[in-house]
Amino acid sequence: MNIAVHLVEDEVEDMSLEHPIVIVGTGPVGIKTLTTLLAESPDKNIIVYGDEPWEPYNRVKLSSFLAGEIDWADLTDSQKIPEIKNLVQHQNCKITKIDKDKKVVIDELGREQKYEKLILALGSRPHIPGIEGVELDGVYTFRDMTDTNRLLARQTKSRTTVIVGGGVLGLEAGKAMLKNNTNVVVVDHAMRLMSNQLDEDASELVKEHIYSLGIRLSLGSGIKKVLGENKVTGIELLNGKKIDCDTVIFSTGIKPNIELARDAKISIGKGVRVSDTMLTSDPDIYAVGECAEHRNIVYGLVAPGFEQAKVAVADIFGKKTNYTGSIMATQLKVVGMPVFSMGRTGEGESKSIFVQYIYSKPEKGLYRKIIIFRNRVVGAISVGNWDTLHRVQESITKNRYIWPWQLKRFSKMGDLWSLEQSKKVSQWPASAIVCNCMNVSRGQCSKAISTGCSSVEEIMQSTSASTVCGGCRPLISELLGGVVKAEKIKAVKSFMFYSLLTSIAMLAALFLPGLMYNPSAEVNFQWDQLWRNGLIKQVTGYSILGMTLFGLLISLAKRWKKFSFFQFSVWRYLHVLIGVFIVIALFSHTGFRLGNNLNGMLMVLFSGLILVGGIYGLFMSLQHKLDGVFVNRVRGYLNWTHLLLFWPVPVLLSFHVLKTYYF
Repeated sequence: MNIAVHLVEDEVEDMSLEHPIVIVGTGPVGIKTLTTLLAESPDKNIIVYGDEPWEPYNRVKLSSFLAGEIDWADLTDSQKIPEIKNLVQHQNCKITKIDKDKKVVIDELGREQKYEKLILALGSRPHIPGIEGVELDGVYTFRDMTDTNRLLARQTKSRTTVIVGGGVLGLEAGKAMLKNNTNVVVVDHAMRLMSNQLDEDASELVKEHIYSLGIRLSLGSGIKKVLGENKVTGIELLNGKKIDCDTVIFSTGIKPNIELARDAKISIGKGVRVSDTMLTSDPDIYAVGECAEHRNIVYGLVAPGFEQAKVAVADIFGKKTNYTGSIMATQLKVVGMPVFSMGRTGEGESKSIFVQYIYSKPEKGLYRKIIIFRNRVVGAISVGNWDTLHRVQESITKNRYIWPWQLKRFSKMGDLWSLEQSKKVSQWPASAIVCNCMNVSRGQCSKAISTGCSSVEEIMQSTSASTVCGGCRPLISELLGGVVKAEKIKAVKSFMFYSLLTSIAMLAALFLPGLMYNPSAEVNFQWDQLWRNGLIKQVTGYSILGMTLFGLLISLAKRWKKFSFFQFSVWRYLHVLIGVFIVIALFSHTGFRLGNNLNGMLMVLFSGLILVGGIYGLFMSLQHKLDGVFVNRVRGYLNWTHLLLFWPVPVLLSFHVLKTYYF
C-alpha cells in the first residue's frame, strides 16, 4: 500500500516570524490548537513542530486504515495545515530541549527557535509491561502510523495474533488483523471487556459480538512473558496457560510524553501539571491533550484535549476562561458495534443513592442504562444504536432534571423522550452535542450557519464537526435543512422487481375473484387437479408451511449475530425471494380463492401479511431517495402492521391442518 508522505523542508527560515506561538505536536489536539489559534487571530505568527515523517493524520481512524476500509486521504483530509505566510510547519523534526530562560526550543539538529508562547501537545506513547520477551521479533504496539505500517507488513505473514489488552484500541486492532484469515486471540487480565467503560451486561453483549466476528477471548489472567528465542512462538499467562502465536500486539494503555517538560524543570506528575488555564509551572508554556495532567487526572481521550486547546488559546489572548475538567465520555463503534459510556457507570456505587434504570433487548443487540442521582442523569451506558443519545449526553453535561414519566418511558421503551420530541436537530438545546469527537454543540453549528456557512463542508471547516469519524454528518445536513437520505440497498432493481411482483399478486388475491374449478372434464389441461388431488394439495400446503418457517428463520438470521457467514443484505434478499416462492405455492394451493369462515380468515391474514412484506420491500428499494426521518417512521409502521397480521396466523394455520386431517 502506497502512502503519500509530505515533508516540509527543515531549511525554511523561521526567524523572520516575529514573536511566534510555537506548538510542539501535530496530533489531533495539536492541530485543534492550531485551528483555534488561527480562528482567534488569523494573522498571528505560528510555528508547528511534528516528529513524524508524514503530514498530520487522524489517529482515530488508524484501525480502519489497517483493515483496508479507508485510504490515506481519508486519514489526512481533516488534518490539513493551511499554507499561509504567517504559519511554518516542520515535520520529521523532533524538539529535544526547551530553554525557558532564553524562551527557545531546540530541535534534534541543534537549531534554536524563539517563542512568545509555547504550547506542548506532546501526546502519549504505548505502555509496554516490563516482562520477559517483549524485545523479540514479532512483538508490536498499535498507536501511530509507524506501528500501523509495521502491522500492514505483518498482516499477510501472521497466522495467529495475540492482542494483549481488551480495551477499544486492542479490539479494533484484533478486527483489523482478521483481514487475511488470521487467527486472533484477545487477552486481558480483567474478567470482562472494556471494564472501565461498561458494566457486566453491556460487556457481555460486546463479547458476544466479538465472538461472532471470529475473535477468541482469554479473560481473567494477565500475560507473564512472551515465549521464543529470536522470534515470538507464543505467550504464557499468569495462570500458567500458554497460547501459541507468531505475533503479539500490546495495547495495554498509554504513558504521557513528559520527558521534554521534565528536562526543562517544568512541574510534572503522571503528566505535565497544568492549571485551570492550561498553564504549566512556567508562565509562558501551556500543555494540552494526553500529556497534560489537570487536577491529578490525565485524560486519555481526544475530546478533553480539544476542550483544553480552546481554554489555552483563550488564555493566551487574555480571555477569562477556565477548564474545570471533563466528564469522561466514550462514543464510538467497537469493531462495528456502537458503544457509549459517559459519567458514572453504576459499578460499586450504592443503589439506594444512585438509582439505575435498565432497558435490555439482547436479541436485538440493545442495552441501555442510565444512572439517576436526585432525579438527574449522572451517567449512561449503551450498546447498539440509540437515536436520542445526543440528548442523553447533553442532560448529563448540563445536569438536567428528569421527570418520573420520562423514567417510566425509559423502562418500557428505552428512551427518555419520544422520537417526535427528539428527531429535529434544530429543536435540540444549544448546548446539545452534535459532534462527540470534536465536542461541537448544536449552538456552535447554528452560529456557523448564521455567519454564512451554507454547506456541510463549510460547517466542518468552521467548527471541526464531522472531521474525525464523520458519524454526525447527517445531523449537520439536517440542521442545514437538507434531506437526510437513507442508504441505498444492494441489488436494488431486482429487489424492487420481486417486491412489486409479490405486492401485485397479493392485491389480486385479495380483490379479484380466484381461479375457478375446471367446468368440463373434456378440457385437456385439468388445472383443478392442484386442489382435487390430495397428494398435490399436501405438497403445496407443506411447501407454504416450510417456506413460511424458513422466511421466519431468515428474518431472525438478519438480526442474529451467529449468522455471520452472510452479510445483512444477503439475508434481506433471500427474504424477498422466499416471499415470491410463497406466492407461487399459495396460488398452487388455493388458486387465490379466499374461501369461507376460518379458511377465509386465514387466507385474508396470510395474503395481507405477504402484501405488507411486499410493500415494505418496495419502500426499502426507494429509501435512498426519501427523507431519513420519514423512512424510519414508515418502516416502524410497516413493522408493526406486519407483526399484528402475523400473530393470529400460526393459530389459524394449526386449525386448518387439524381440520383437514380430522375430516
